[in-house]
Amino acid sequence: MSNTKHSKHSKSMHAKERSQFRALLLNNPNYFGNLDKCCQIKSSLNIQGSTVYEELGCVGFQPQFNRLEAVVYIKQPTGYSGDICSNGSPEFVRFYLSYDNGATWVDQGLTSFTASDIPEGTKGSKRLEYAVSLTVNPPKTFCVTENIILARAILSWNNVPPEDTPDFIPVWGNVHDTHIQVDPETFFLVGDFLQALDVKLKPELLPAIDMNASIAPTKKEGVTVAELQKIYKGKDVPVHRFALTELNKLMNQPVLSASLASSENEGLLAGLDLDIAVDDLVSVINPGDGDTRYEEMECIGYDPKTQTLVATIRVKLSSGYSGNLCTKGSREYVTFWADFDGNGSFETCLGTTSVNVHDISNVPDAGLEYAVFLPVNFDQYRQPCSQGPRLVPVRAIMSWSVAPPCNNPGYIPVWGNREETVIHIEPGYAYPPGTHVPIIQTVASMDTDDIDPVTGLASGAAALAGFVATESPFGGEVIITGHIANTTDISAGAANLKYRVEIKEHGGSWQPLSNSFMLGRDQLLNGVWSDLPKVNQSVDATNWYDYQEDLVGGPGNAQIFPVGNVLARWQTAGKTGLWDIRITAKDPSVPGVVWYGDTVRVMLDDDTPDPLINITSGGGDCADFTIGDVINGSYSVSDSHLRHVRLLVEPAKGGSFTSPAPLPAGGTMPLSRVFSPTKTFENGNWSLDTTGMPRCGYIVRLSAWDNTIVNSGSVGRHRSAVVGLCLRDPDD
Repeated sequence: MSNTKHSKHSKSMHAKERSQFRALLLNNPNYFGNLDKCCQIKSSLNIQGSTVYEELGCVGFQPQFNRLEAVVYIKQPTGYSGDICSNGSPEFVRFYLSYDNGATWVDQGLTSFTASDIPEGTKGSKRLEYAVSLTVNPPKTFCVTENIILARAILSWNNVPPEDTPDFIPVWGNVHDTHIQVDPETFFLVGDFLQALDVKLKPELLPAIDMNASIAPTKKEGVTVAELQKIYKGKDVPVHRFALTELNKLMNQPVLSASLASSENEGLLAGLDLDIAVDDLVSVINPGDGDTRYEEMECIGYDPKTQTLVATIRVKLSSGYSGNLCTKGSREYVTFWADFDGNGSFETCLGTTSVNVHDISNVPDAGLEYAVFLPVNFDQYRQPCSQGPRLVPVRAIMSWSVAPPCNNPGYIPVWGNREETVIHIEPGYAYPPGTHVPIIQTVASMDTDDIDPVTGLASGAAALAGFVATESPFGGEVIITGHIANTTDISAGAANLKYRVEIKEHGGSWQPLSNSFMLGRDQLLNGVWSDLPKVNQSVDATNWYDYQEDLVGGPGNAQIFPVGNVLARWQTAGKTGLWDIRITAKDPSVPGVVWYGDTVRVMLDDDTPDPLINITSGGGDCADFTIGDVINGSYSVSDSHLRHVRLLVEPAKGGSFTSPAPLPAGGTMPLSRVFSPTKTFENGNWSLDTTGMPRCGYIVRLSAWDNTIVNSGSVGRHRSAVVGLCLRDPDD
């Protein structure tokens, strides 16, 4: 559901406003009237929340992976600042979470994708659908407590939605709110668990119980069909809903009919008080169309940054999902197909994925929105931008409890539905089977396309971490992620591919990274995700790592995905200046052949801002002053990439800065200045008018931030300097 008023202007009316959007905002930040609530600048044209060009269609959550997913519709052939051989224009999505149903919001960060002009004739009448993903970390509760929170996504074309501004109304774009369900905690402290259950122990028992002991819950068990019939009594959940898995086995494997319907305890349908014959039930699960009263798939899209297909599913009812959060629940399966030939056959099955769902007693009126994602391998289908856009029809079929079979793109689920769309595979070179070219996707969470190949500085929304960089260098732990084309079938016993990560200072010689690091792995088997044990990624005697990804899948054949596609963790402490990164790959079964990937250049900055502040009037630093005095001082800050300086008095008890040059003049505190472009040195003077301030001890704090992407997760190293003073009454 959307809570933004959509503007219905036609695209022809606002060609100028799209093509000159940034220039119009620079001349008047409130040109379009979307800032009327916060500023006095008069607008020139009223456009707020227009969805003529793009629209945020759906938002969902994958609770097992803590991933927020949003699907964005691109509706027009032009209006996106250039074709696919140009830089196009960014579509930004900022996510928020609310733990009090919208009274307050917590900013989760920003993500984006690039939209381009794609001629209408190349994709027919269908819109393009993209997806964006962001990993979040909402607090978890025990399975006895349902954890439902409100999520908000704000889509804004070519203009970053400001931080901590959940009521921001974009010019081009919209706002979408939905409720999501957070998975229960996987372990807990004894004391917290007893408190959640409101259990009060007798005082004599307390010494015998370690309240800080950690307990992992027992493995979630499934609920039998007979138990489900009792649970759903009076809740209008039909037998062919809660017994679907067993009935499906009966239909597909007739030899099991005796055991399934046996009155003995081991019979899967034993104990059921059926008011309909088993033969009649089997006929019920051969539908002419899927039933969507319990759940419905609403959007599908492609996320080019994570190379995943995404689908969002709205769960509508409180019962009928095979148990509460303390049980195994049930699964919403989604299978994806692609029509690479364009003949409508959807001949290529891309795979099956799923999300776990449960009975939730307090489902909101609009339901809960879940998401599924499926990593995909389009290496052999890419083409250079000069050959035009590579557009592919995609079909997704969602089916509750029973996975849609890969060999049947026309499958009709008992519970579920089908969606189709067109996706754009980002331009690039095709890598035919048997080639293993390594591709660096991100460096320190930044897409390599957003790193200037000359300066090594990054600009734009992070692909993985939710921050925004502006001509930023890199520092700390630089995480390198990527992919090697045409992986081997590791789960079937094939040998791992090998890769080597090399770095060199600009103008120097290549040297391999050889540090070890722990790497998480996820497994996808028959549509079900699970965790594999972490592996210690360490190099062999010639500095080659084992590549852990396995994209070869199918029924009974697991796929393996390194968490975050991490290839290396480069510790850059002590390094500054321009450095180059490259990756080479090889297949041990093909001796003598090595594949080289592109080189990525980055600027490293190991400096932390060095601020200095002094009092230059009266008795100087830490002296006594009288209320009403004007205290003068100086400050300076140095750093290789200085971004932000702030001056304030603590505690905040009045007073005003009267001449903080070259910081902005004025009495409002704190005084803040952001440098663009960055600087290496900043100094000036400040004056504090203490009129009206109470008798107290104070500090004047100078804070400075640089522009470095730190440890691949945030922007800005920070350091402060303070100077103290004592303010006394005139009569003291």
